Amino acid sequence: MSEDDSAPEMKDLSSTSFGYLIAFLLPGIFGLYAFTYWFPQVGVILQPLLKADATVGPSLVFLSVAVGMGLCLSAVRFLIFEKLLCKAHHFPPNLFASLYKENKLTAFKAVVDEHYRYHQFYGGCGVAVLVLFAGWFFEHLTFNCQLVYLGIGFILVELLLGSAARVSFIRYVDRGTVIVGTPEETNPTVKKEHAK
Repeated sequence: MSEDDSAPEMKDLSSTSFGYLIAFLLPGIFGLYAFTYWFPQVGVILQPLLKADATVGPSLVFLSVAVGMGLCLSAVRFLIFEKLLCKAHHFPPNLFASLYKENKLTAFKAVVDEHYRYHQFYGGCGVAVLVLFAGWFFEHLTFNCQLVYLGIGFILVELLLGSAARVSFIRYVDRGTVIVGTPEETNPTVKKEHAK
């Protein structure tokens, strides 16, 4: 096997790893931090991040818990964005049946890495910011100017993350549909039914 044959695999592996990092791990870390306002015991899990001499064991536990938190945030993100806010944007039925044709799977994976992973990041962080602000708000119930400024900042950050998540998801669906093709283009039986 030549060096040229292994290059695409290495690039694909690194882009996939980066995609999972931004989709699950980073929102999970942020979500763990957000939950420290609700459950102070969660702060113990964050200690490996704060120590320069952390060992592998606690770091692996921290990473595992952060990925788990990222997956939980992703479930909430899925309900909020894909089932409520972006429910009009979805793939046509049976679209994925044609992914195996003409190397469409590789192009579709690129769309996932370029758009859907960012949607997961923005949406997951949006959910984590909501948890963070609610916890902070209930901890500081006294009304003052700082609360007003932070409330305005929270709303702006939520609007930014929500808008970015929505746009990323819509681009993912639109570009994925273009790459794979519509069911009429890829399925001869659908063509015949529409012709009647």
